[in-house]
Amino acid sequence: MIAASSIALIVGVILSHAIEPGVRVEKTMLTPNTPALRIFPATPGQHPIALLAHGNGGSKEMLFRFGEALAAAGFDCYSVDQAGYGESPLSCSLTNLRRNFQELQRALDPIDVFLGHSMGAANGSWSVHEASFRPKLFIGVGYPAELGEDAPPLLLMAGRFEEFFRPAQLRSIATAQVVISPWSDHILEPYDPALMSAAVEAACAALGKPIPAAPTAWLWRLAGIVLGIAGALGLVLHLPELHPRLARIRGVIIPAIFLVAATLTLNTWVGATPQLRRIPQQAALFGFIWMALAGLGRLRLRRWSLAVVTGAMSLACLPFVFYLPYPQFEKGIFLFAVLMITLGISTLLMLPSMLVGRIAARGASRRDGDIAVAIFASYCIGQFMPLFY
Repeated sequence: MIAASSIALIVGVILSHAIEPGVRVEKTMLTPNTPALRIFPATPGQHPIALLAHGNGGSKEMLFRFGEALAAAGFDCYSVDQAGYGESPLSCSLTNLRRNFQELQRALDPIDVFLGHSMGAANGSWSVHEASFRPKLFIGVGYPAELGEDAPPLLLMAGRFEEFFRPAQLRSIATAQVVISPWSDHILEPYDPALMSAAVEAACAALGKPIPAAPTAWLWRLAGIVLGIAGALGLVLHLPELHPRLARIRGVIIPAIFLVAATLTLNTWVGATPQLRRIPQQAALFGFIWMALAGLGRLRLRRWSLAVVTGAMSLACLPFVFYLPYPQFEKGIFLFAVLMITLGISTLLMLPSMLVGRIAARGASRRDGDIAVAIFASYCIGQFMPLFY
């Protein structure tokens, strides 16, 4: 079983790095402070430029599918890490985000197609209003961007189950073409095939390019993720049985195997590679989560109570985000929005963490499960939280 699980993990890692034929990918620094993924056609010559900006809690990898589809259609795409996110060396602040966006505009001028998800679309729309940003097509995903007069053509897209901005709100913007996917929500919008196709069709129409067949390499990557995680599950269920010493450190070894598998198979889509700059944040989160779980244990409460607390805190931020008057409290709204989405993402990441803890505690102590939850959750949450230093 261990041999079969190891093979499944290795094959899963290989498949998870499949890229559409004719598309090339390279890491670059677009400005001195902006790491970027350049996703571009293998064919030589000049290609129209597309700038991709992720949302809150995201990174440049999270718009890889959009970049791959646009590159297959003949666009030279730059998916960037915004200030405080991914590998960006900048701290997260409204000022840094907007200044960074203006630098991107100067570095890539002219930008033919802009595509932003959530916060990325918000920063892009601010640049249209305040910094003379004029792509030939503006695509906003999961955000009701309003560009005003003399603005570029606007395409707004969202999933039917969008949590923050209902489809009716997007349809109310008279200057926008609106596409609503029948199945995705805010988090899944960057991976939605229907939205991908709509974006490529609109970009090709704006630049007078033929529309290619939809990419299929993502199916191999998805199969690789499933196979890789299944292989990791097989390993954690049987590896501690090989030797008593492995069983004694199951609280460490089980989350470590899952994290290695997730990092190797998910990195193409979510940016899961370890980063030195994030280690202090992850270490602090580990201590906090472990102490919180120990306290819950003394109170004889379930581990999932911690997810309930973070979820409740996220919901408590909602009134400040949507009902504070704008623009008087613009910076306050921004901070509450970052906090709300960070806590929301933390709540979601707590769910697989609880599963990892349950596996680690199987036939062992609650302490092993608590350690496993703290290791897995602190790494994942610390990886996607914005950095404020």
